[in-house]
Amino acid sequence: MKKNKQNSTQNIFLPVIVNIKSKKYDEAIDILNQLIDRNQDQNIIDRLKASIYLKKEDWKLALSYYEKIVDKENSYDVKNNMGVALYRMGRLKEACIKFEESINLNKSYLPAYENIIMTNKLLGNYELSIKFILEVFKFNPNNKKVKNIMIDILNYFNPKNNENYIIGINYEIKKLNLKKKNNKIIQSFEIRNILQKAQKILNEKKIQFSYPETQIFKKNKLNLNCKRHLDIFNLHKIIPKFCFNCYKVQIVLSSIKDLIKLYFYFNNLFLEKNNIRKCIIELRKNISGNYKGYIFTNSIKESEEIMKIVKSDLLQTKISIDKIEIKHGCTEYYSEYKLFKNINQIETSTIYQNDWNKIETKYDDENYIIENNEQTVFNDTINEFNLSDFLIIKNWLLYAKVLGDHSYKEIFNYNVNENLLSNIQKKQISLRKLIN
Repeated sequence: MKKNKQNSTQNIFLPVIVNIKSKKYDEAIDILNQLIDRNQDQNIIDRLKASIYLKKEDWKLALSYYEKIVDKENSYDVKNNMGVALYRMGRLKEACIKFEESINLNKSYLPAYENIIMTNKLLGNYELSIKFILEVFKFNPNNKKVKNIMIDILNYFNPKNNENYIIGINYEIKKLNLKKKNNKIIQSFEIRNILQKAQKILNEKKIQFSYPETQIFKKNKLNLNCKRHLDIFNLHKIIPKFCFNCYKVQIVLSSIKDLIKLYFYFNNLFLEKNNIRKCIIELRKNISGNYKGYIFTNSIKESEEIMKIVKSDLLQTKISIDKIEIKHGCTEYYSEYKLFKNINQIETSTIYQNDWNKIETKYDDENYIIENNEQTVFNDTINEFNLSDFLIIKNWLLYAKVLGDHSYKEIFNYNVNENLLSNIQKKQISLRKLIN
């Protein structure tokens, strides 16, 4: 009799499940509302609604339904999903509490561990993040996602103990850093020595990493919030106000050898404001130049001063450059607003329209931007060669090989295995041949 009742309940909710799987969330909600009128199990209805609103990214409604069922179902997945909703609403500290409650209910529930690790990282609780990472390694030692979060944390934090092989490898690689010299000349053989020794450390440990990053960022406490700005531009074709005071010194290089040299130069470059800088391989469509370095500023004057310093230094370092110039905001903006490319602030200030502010405010409200920024901690990165940087440089070498840039052999002639690239990455990189 009990089995028949269970089957009957499953049949009643089957159309809801079918609609959820088909991503027809509004239809699923309509059916659930009809089931309420037929006095069906309220707890199941609330649980399904909570799940639907989580998928719809309606975080407030999802949380409200999870709060209705949490006392009846004190389950690890409910606690974790409450944490996800809180996290997306910028309530990071509350989210951590829910993730930890989930872990306490299920000591091997990986999603809750991944969430608490990432949330503590954003809160600047690096030591706590590492504690949970080490717990994951006890039951899932080869988890790529958690490994990569650990590698990224080591850009900001020096653990006191080398209690894990990743921390130990990072420590050994950091000891290889290029020493500062008065003449500033960066010799290829010095870099080749450092990279070969770093590879030897990995070989001796018999460790392989799958680290997909392609940009080496050296950050300060300023939040550039680039994802937010580009989202707004892509959605509404407007340039956010913040970007009007965003300038950068852009350095375009012709070879991977010179990009790697520039990276080491950036590590040793002292600037009064410790300006954010990054080195990248270009992957965007229809944008020329394969190898680039950037130093971010908030004014034309500051950009000009930094460009003067860098130009002089690059002559001494014997880094060959194609072009060095001041750029205004992101290149993506130029196709819609040609005037924005002009670095003259007076001219470009005429672009921003009064109603754009309302669009930005609405976006921020819907995406909890202010709440997220209030709790997220933005720290300086450690400006030293480390495991993360080495793995990214190896990704650059793959890029160079696919492009046919053989200068990588002068700087690090190891077996660059193209099979490590996905088909999408190979296609993406191959397209660069047509652009340049």
